[in-house]
Amino acid sequence: MKKLILVCVAIGFITMASATMSSPMDKIVVKSELKSEKYKACIEACNTCIASCKKVVKMCSGDSAMEECEKLCKECIVACKKAIKSMESESDDAKSECLKCAKVCERCATECDKFDMADCKICATDCRACAKSCNEM
Repeated sequence: MKKLILVCVAIGFITMASATMSSPMDKIVVKSELKSEKYKACIEACNTCIASCKKVVKMCSGDSAMEECEKLCKECIVACKKAIKSMESESDDAKSECLKCAKVCERCATECDKFDMADCKICATDCRACAKSCNEM
């Protein structure tokens, strides 16, 4: 009888311990959810900016009048990718990367606004939205 009681008590303790303990994976999931929520809007703005800039680069390619626009769009793509990478890894330099990205995006938007093509106007708008989001980080 004493053995049965001891077994029941041991099972009870094991059950309670397993119910109250969290695995390391639980913490990782929670942390990644918090991280993605914190940076979600900025990452989305950066991705939208990248897509717009890629369209403009493709359109500008080979047009000597649009060399600066093409160059700044390429710089913007690189800056946005760096900012995204730092936010996704929750790097200590995420804020500084976002601020650098915002500056490049503003320059790109100003250059794209010089042209009347619809893709350039969309790119300028997307770059300004990205710059705003990056500055708010």
